[in-house]
Amino acid sequence: NPSRVMALHHAGGGLRQQAPARASRPPIRSAGAPAGPRPKCSLAAPPARLAERRQRPRGRAVPGALGARELGHVLAINSSVFLVGYKALSSGLSSVGIAHAWFLGTVCLAAFQVQGYVLVCAYFVFGTLATKVGKKVKIAEGTYERNEGKRTPASVWGSGFAAAACALAALAFHGDGALCTILRTGFVASFATKLSDTVASEIGKAYGRTTILITSLKPVPRGTDGAVSLEGTFAGLAASAVYSALAWRLGQVDPTGAAVCVCAAFVATNLESLLGATLQRDYARVLNNDVVNIIMISAGAAVAMGIKLALGS
Repeated sequence: NPSRVMALHHAGGGLRQQAPARASRPPIRSAGAPAGPRPKCSLAAPPARLAERRQRPRGRAVPGALGARELGHVLAINSSVFLVGYKALSSGLSSVGIAHAWFLGTVCLAAFQVQGYVLVCAYFVFGTLATKVGKKVKIAEGTYERNEGKRTPASVWGSGFAAAACALAALAFHGDGALCTILRTGFVASFATKLSDTVASEIGKAYGRTTILITSLKPVPRGTDGAVSLEGTFAGLAASAVYSALAWRLGQVDPTGAAVCVCAAFVATNLESLLGATLQRDYARVLNNDVVNIIMISAGAAVAMGIKLALGS
């Protein structure tokens, strides 16, 4: 009977009969599994992936194509900014210019995220303010911007052509991190170049005491194509330095990249002055200010990307 006591006691002896112990089974393991305690189940991301997230620089394009959802977010953010800031935008842009600027902002936001988009907005704000400096003096001397200082579509692309090209290339080659870093440097350098040129020109026209032609070093009236002044040159250099420092703080470039952008801006703005004093005079119909600006910002972006590539950082 299974319920009967297994141990029997006899007189004179303590003979005990016990049931045999059940043999323990070894733990079942899959083929090739290492010996040792079974790992605990966890929903946390692997350490390698967490480390990758921590090391990912701010503002860098995440590898992968821009999906419909991401594109919708980009369009919503950019359109909201333009609707809220329409009054400010209309003070510095014509109606058609605003539409072109909207496209430029969309492309830059899609490629370089919010940090890059902030740089586009910062250029517009600083450039517009520089245009308004010394307005009365410029009007009296006939050097104030045409169209009451409002930028036309040609002016928009004279400022943002190189940046848009870098943004489109970054979207096309989103999987190449090294190339995107170089393109992002060109993006920052193009706007740093244009802001430097705008500030140098506007400060020079308003406060330049001695304005000389860059080719002959002879004094010429303020506002002359190809003319430079000490006040404008230093103001433009300071503007590119501040802008590049902002780009560094926003994670778009590293300190070396910021310095490269300042140097590239200085080279490109002097190239613009050289073109203004030579070829632009003879071919004014073809080389108008907007075309020369496109050449200048493209040169600034190319010089910055070339230096960055040569440094290998």
